[in-house]
Amino acid sequence: MKPALSLPLKFLLLTSTVLLVMTLLHTGLSLLRMDATFERQQQLRRNYAEQQFMQQNQIAEQQIRLWLESFVDLIQLNQQHDFVSFGRQLAEQSATMQLHLNIDQLWLHDANQRMLFASQPSPGLFDPLLVQQVLRQQSPASAYLCKDYCVRQLSVPVLNANADIAVISVSTTLVDMLSALHQSLAADLALIRLTATEGQQNRKLLSGSNPMLARQLLQKLPDDVNNRLLHQGVQLEQDGRYYLLSAFMLETKGIYLAVIEDVTDFVQTDQYYRTQLWWSSAALLVAMLLLVYLMMRRISLRLSNLTKSLPLLSQKQYQKFRQQSQNRDGLLTDEVDYLRDAAVDLSVELEQLNQRLEHHNQELEKVAMYDLLTGLPNRNMLQSQLGLLLKQAKPQGFICLLFVDLDDFKRINDSLGHALGDDLLKQVAERLKSVQAEPRLLCRFGGDEFVLVQSHCKEADLPFQLASTLLQLLEPPFTLDGRDFVITASIGIALTDDAGSVADDLIRQADIAMYAAKQNGGNGAQAYNLDMYQRVRQRVGLEQDLTLALAQQQFSLSFQPQMEVSSGKLVGFEALIRWKHPERGHVPPDHFIPVLEQNRQIIPLGYWIIERCLQLSLSLQYAGWHDLRIAINLSAEQFSDPELFNRLTALLQQYEVDGRFIELELTERTLVQDIDCMLQRMQQIKTLGVHLAIDDFGTGYSSLNYLKQMPMDSIKIDKSFLSGMLENRADGQIITSIIAMMHQLELQVVAEGVETTQQLEFLRQHGCDMAQGYLIARPIPQAELLGYIEQHFTQGVWHPQQP
Repeated sequence: MKPALSLPLKFLLLTSTVLLVMTLLHTGLSLLRMDATFERQQQLRRNYAEQQFMQQNQIAEQQIRLWLESFVDLIQLNQQHDFVSFGRQLAEQSATMQLHLNIDQLWLHDANQRMLFASQPSPGLFDPLLVQQVLRQQSPASAYLCKDYCVRQLSVPVLNANADIAVISVSTTLVDMLSALHQSLAADLALIRLTATEGQQNRKLLSGSNPMLARQLLQKLPDDVNNRLLHQGVQLEQDGRYYLLSAFMLETKGIYLAVIEDVTDFVQTDQYYRTQLWWSSAALLVAMLLLVYLMMRRISLRLSNLTKSLPLLSQKQYQKFRQQSQNRDGLLTDEVDYLRDAAVDLSVELEQLNQRLEHHNQELEKVAMYDLLTGLPNRNMLQSQLGLLLKQAKPQGFICLLFVDLDDFKRINDSLGHALGDDLLKQVAERLKSVQAEPRLLCRFGGDEFVLVQSHCKEADLPFQLASTLLQLLEPPFTLDGRDFVITASIGIALTDDAGSVADDLIRQADIAMYAAKQNGGNGAQAYNLDMYQRVRQRVGLEQDLTLALAQQQFSLSFQPQMEVSSGKLVGFEALIRWKHPERGHVPPDHFIPVLEQNRQIIPLGYWIIERCLQLSLSLQYAGWHDLRIAINLSAEQFSDPELFNRLTALLQQYEVDGRFIELELTERTLVQDIDCMLQRMQQIKTLGVHLAIDDFGTGYSSLNYLKQMPMDSIKIDKSFLSGMLENRADGQIITSIIAMMHQLELQVVAEGVETTQQLEFLRQHGCDMAQGYLIARPIPQAELLGYIEQHFTQGVWHPQQP
């Protein structure tokens, strides 16, 4: 059982989650906004410090350049032919320049970079590459030089009267500039060097307005600090105060100008604000949750009272439920009151529904146990009553079960429609009811199947007497839509006196016996025995083997030649299916063809046969055998397939075979199923040039009237007539009549099963067109066909073998 949780607590959890998320989002956004504001302010200060530093450098550089240019003009260097006098005059003024322009050292170099003058013996920090750049570009240049301290070197080109070039270089310290920026920015500044060697970062203070503080903060910089982080600023703590250290790189790689700001007041204010914000948010959240809980608590109590009354509905105490649910509390109506009113209305509806259910309960039980169409007990009643009878079988004698199935009911139902089919079933049920007397039970098992159960059966022939009675009841014609129809039935009989028998087993045995009666032609009865069970098992096994045979292509084709009787000319072949089972060996076609037709596996096999015959026709034409027709037996199921015409058309186009080389043989049973539909399908097939033939003529139900309408090309006389035509005059007369009559209808006649020269001579005398049989040739496997006909049909004419 799941753990219970009250509605107020559920709602409280949900509300607290929502409010908590909203509070966190609001507080977080407020703090992010405050941090963003501080970051923007610091960014502005950093940009301002960088601008001030660059501006101070530019001013100092411009002052020096202006002084030098004025000095050069004053001494009239453009009228001097060398730089000796200029060097002496420059030495005289170096002290003044150092004093007024904050110059650290002064140098003069000629075009070959030879030093003509130096203000101090020690060169100090000096970059000769900058002099080379000025000589090459003949324009002023400057650079920062740092070692243990930093200076800025400015080099300016000068020309004499001979247009010789020299370079004046001066270096200025940055200490005074840092002091000036410290005063204007109200922040400490420092020049630092950051270098990385062997995975470690080296930090060195070069100069600064507050060297001690700068060194302490440099030691606390993170090891993974980078240019981006320094530019954004790093907050550090020292001696209880907070500093923001930001820096930007100078022109010299690894040299940074650091701006150190004291942000202690901001940090303390920020911490105070954050604390106040969190506490106020938490207090507001708790107050709102408490208010929600109190509101939901009251609603929960009202729902709880209603919940305690609801079990009365399941106990069908509707009046008591309404009495307990009438009390209202509160000044205003809300959803809980609507729920209570709905529950009261529901109790009224349930009370009325319960009355109707009790009223109809017995009728529903009757519907569940009886067939609505015939009024007979149904399968449920049969299972129930048969189970009870089997428990007390032996003391009262045998229990016999008759399984009745109407013959060809599907044909009548499909041709006349389901409405007339139902009418027929009702008439059958009315006739069978005359045998429904104690201790007998008649049921409609389903579809066109009925079951009669006879208990206390002590005479062995009683079941067969009952079966005979049932068949006699069905003998008179049934009238449907003004027409009379004769219906027969197949009856299976099963007996038992074992109280341990199972109802389903007895029904299954009777069903198997009924199937055996139907295989014997119908309109009869058959008792169950073990042989039937074995045959059913064999049939099921055969169906499974056939499914595997189709998948593994175990089938093959053999071809029996057909010749013209008058000339012996080879005119074609009949394709015959063969099946070699891995264990059963060669299985006769009459054993597996009916099974394939019943489960409709004959359709894919039929298309496979047609395709193989088209391939053979193509091979025969390539081998020089032209105008040979291949006859293919077409099952009723395949001829009824709506896709037959489209598939046949596609295969003929695929193999580029003319339709006249193919003949489809149809049985008489196929043609009489639905005459109108069959005629329409035949006309379609004839448009492809395909020949049509009636197979086994004379053994079915062919009508000459229908035969005249059908676009047939030939008929095949069944071999049963040929086998006795020489000894039995009647068979001979039938054959001669068929030949004459078919010639009148302009149809060719093919005789199959010719086994003797006397039979062949008889057919020749009476004008039979074509013949096939063992006398001419047995069925030949496809692989041996070409060799056989070349040997036995020289130039296409049959030569009988000498005995």
